[in-house]
Amino acid sequence: MNTMLAGKRKTELGHSDNKDIPIKSILGIRIERFRSFRERSLVMGEHVTVLSGRNGTMKTSLMGLLAHPFSSEAKDAFGADLKTTLHEVFKLSPEFDKENYLYDLVLRTGTGKTLSEPVSIYRVQEKTNRHRVVVSGAEKGDGNFAYNTSFLNLKRLFPLVDTNAAPATDGSFDLSTSEAADLKDFYETVFPSSDYEAFVPVHQKKVKTTFALAGAGAKYNWQAISSGEDNLGAIFNRLLGFQRAFVNEQTTGNGILCIDEFESSLHPVAQLRLLDYLYRWSARYRVQVVISTHSLHLIQHLYLKHAPNLSAGRIVVNFISKSDATEGNFPILQNPPYDLAYKELTLTSPAKVAAARKVKVFCEDEYAIHFAKRLIKSQAVLQVVEFHSSLNPGGDNPGTSWSALRSLCVQFPLLLQGSLALFDADVKASQLAKIKDPALYLTLPDGDSIAIERRIMVHILGLGNDDQFFKKFDQERDSFLAEFKAAGVKSLKIADVMDESKTPIERCKAWADTDKAKFKRCITDYCDHSTLKDEFRLRFVERINRINQQVGLPSIQ
Repeated sequence: MNTMLAGKRKTELGHSDNKDIPIKSILGIRIERFRSFRERSLVMGEHVTVLSGRNGTMKTSLMGLLAHPFSSEAKDAFGADLKTTLHEVFKLSPEFDKENYLYDLVLRTGTGKTLSEPVSIYRVQEKTNRHRVVVSGAEKGDGNFAYNTSFLNLKRLFPLVDTNAAPATDGSFDLSTSEAADLKDFYETVFPSSDYEAFVPVHQKKVKTTFALAGAGAKYNWQAISSGEDNLGAIFNRLLGFQRAFVNEQTTGNGILCIDEFESSLHPVAQLRLLDYLYRWSARYRVQVVISTHSLHLIQHLYLKHAPNLSAGRIVVNFISKSDATEGNFPILQNPPYDLAYKELTLTSPAKVAAARKVKVFCEDEYAIHFAKRLIKSQAVLQVVEFHSSLNPGGDNPGTSWSALRSLCVQFPLLLQGSLALFDADVKASQLAKIKDPALYLTLPDGDSIAIERRIMVHILGLGNDDQFFKKFDQERDSFLAEFKAAGVKSLKIADVMDESKTPIERCKAWADTDKAKFKRCITDYCDHSTLKDEFRLRFVERINRINQQVGLPSIQ
């Protein structure tokens, strides 16, 4: 069974009646048996709880177990009770649900105590052949807790044209000035637009409750609203019910809001905006929001943007895993690694997807590629990137000038989306200042900002005659120096070789090109002893992860 705080029964805590127990928050449920679940726990976040997993993992049923053992007198904007009955969430079958089900509802009371009370679901075959729900037991003081709950299922997405819903004209569902302002802000936050000015309540009892764009400035009427706008109106109706039930400065909880198939009818960006709005709203009105989703985009957003909230328990992701289930007893994993969630939802290894996709890295020449690879070294990183030294692989020029690479970053940044430019170390920061997006490029590391061809020359000049480097290459130091002179280097003083005016970079490259294989071996030896490789590797991995995360791929280490 997954980790869940142990709680005491109400009698042990000095309570006699469930409906009189002040509830600060719901901690979760501990399932002894429910359908194929055995000994599983679902943990609630302080503000937001996310249920994710493949189809058929009973996410909706779990939301129902959370939301139904409560009663409330509060109502939403259309007068419906903030109460969730079991049949709203799922139907129990006389044929297949023959076993008695049992789970514990675990909550924190207003005094900070942890309370755990049993909830039984069993079939009464002799009289009605229907199921009965018993909270705590059958004694006086048992029964539902007093708490606001609301469950929004897919019925909220019924198209208006398929219903008999119509605008309310009698004023019975009108909003106050502040509530109307909240509705406008809600729409504008999720769907940024200047068109939202006034709204009209649209409803059909037990079928459709929403708010639609209206007013003199409206470009279309309630019959033409999008399914996404309709969805927002249905959600706001319930938000308003909780807001009306909230008492300023109350210290107890205000209820549970469940939204099934959260991402339905919403663009991926709108999903993120709605989630962030609900997170803030939850903290303001002390309502725990529970959503179910298959959206990998949304899960990724949680791990990237809400990592502190995940760590602190303000948000909890409950991932119902199908891959490790035994006879349908799905493990419920709290805040699993993102790559596990990715694999569960896509049935594909994220490492294989990243390796197949490969981020393109553009360098100035083959030496820069070799230098970068030897600095990175990690095969886990190298297998997800693809290096290029030419913007035109079919052309005659095997390399790319730094100025051409810069022009691409400055003038055509969209062509580099999903890619990375890697400049030599001698390209100055001032020369790259016109690149508006610094995430498009990196510079190869060097303490003196000199190119790798010059750096290797300086490195060799600084070694003693007896250095192991010369034994490794089976070549004396003086022999290397003779090669430098043959390549046109005028002075072998380190300060002169470092000086571009005294030793042009073309002289350094001329020496490197006399034996390319040997020069690459020199780069490898230099990188093995470099103190800059760790920092560069971290920066490189950070950029590659940022690119991959934009398409939903998990981070590499």
